[in-house]
Amino acid sequence: MKKFFIFAVCFAAVVFASCEPALTPNVTSYGFSVSSTKKVVFSPGNLQYDRMSRTWSFAENQYDALGANNIKGSAFADKIDLFGWSGSNSAVLYGVNASPNYKDYMGDFMDWGNNQIGKDAPNTWRTLSHEELVFLISGRPNAAQLIGVAEVNGVNGLILLPDEWVCPGGVVFKSGFASSDGEEYFAKHQSFTAAEWLKLEHAGAVFLPAAGYRYKNEVMDANVRSYYWTSTAAMEDGYAYLLVFDSHMADTGYITCYVGQPVRLVKDLQ
Repeated sequence: MKKFFIFAVCFAAVVFASCEPALTPNVTSYGFSVSSTKKVVFSPGNLQYDRMSRTWSFAENQYDALGANNIKGSAFADKIDLFGWSGSNSAVLYGVNASPNYKDYMGDFMDWGNNQIGKDAPNTWRTLSHEELVFLISGRPNAAQLIGVAEVNGVNGLILLPDEWVCPGGVVFKSGFASSDGEEYFAKHQSFTAAEWLKLEHAGAVFLPAAGYRYKNEVMDANVRSYYWTSTAAMEDGYAYLLVFDSHMADTGYITCYVGQPVRLVKDLQ
């Protein structure tokens, strides 16, 4: 049984972020505040795992998501990007396998960043905590102007902008959310071609694709909504906190740990 809890940190206002070019871009423009004293940078794409070679990597593009290709027949595919929450029990380590037994998730969280990911050494990357996520989407200065849904190269998702945002010439970013919930409303709010997205990306924009979720051996809601894991267990055993968004809102909540969700890692900005 799927169980979601949504908290009141929704953003529905539409705000046009200033796109005036800056003469001297700030060197910290790619940093994202996750507390009053800490900034992070995001990984170049969603986390992926190759079950055959047992290796970790990041998606080639920020808008890449495997969706239904996480499942092959009635089992997990060789490459996956939807993971159960990562507990210390070997049955659920790094969420590569999903156990329906909530007791398997009662140990310590094991960060996906503990692994070598591509050529990056272990512990280069880490997972945001629930507290950091809340600050990112609602607590940092001008937070409502630095978040918005969009269609990017045909893929729906959520755009996050760095603290010191300078919009590149020839592109207009509209913050906020669509008037209704539905797959088609992402593009109605705003849509970017691959070339337009490249400009935004080079200016520091982050895109989280609406990758859906995996429940048992079925992927649901791909390109409609998404849920991204945090490192924080919920008060209820067998549940953990996550980011949830669709075309109409972005918020935090918690869900059963065996449901497969995407992961986007960060590293601290020194």
